[in-house]
Amino acid sequence: MLVLSRRADESIVIQPADGVDGNMTMAQLFANGPIQITLLGGTGRRIKMGIEAPEQLSIRRKDVPTPA
Repeated sequence: MLVLSRRADESIVIQPADGVDGNMTMAQLFANGPIQITLLGGTGRRIKMGIEAPEQLSIRRKDVPTPA
């Protein structure tokens, strides 16, 4: 489980992971299960969430550039 904290108006990006065939269908991407997002708590304007997703998917904060 990936745990992230986000504030209001901040985003996460979920996309195919590096090295994954770009021609995979949605059924193939999700063959190992769905994305599950669990809200773990929050304080003030910040919320902590846990994200579980198939290994074919990459999850990152939108403000962090994709590795080259």
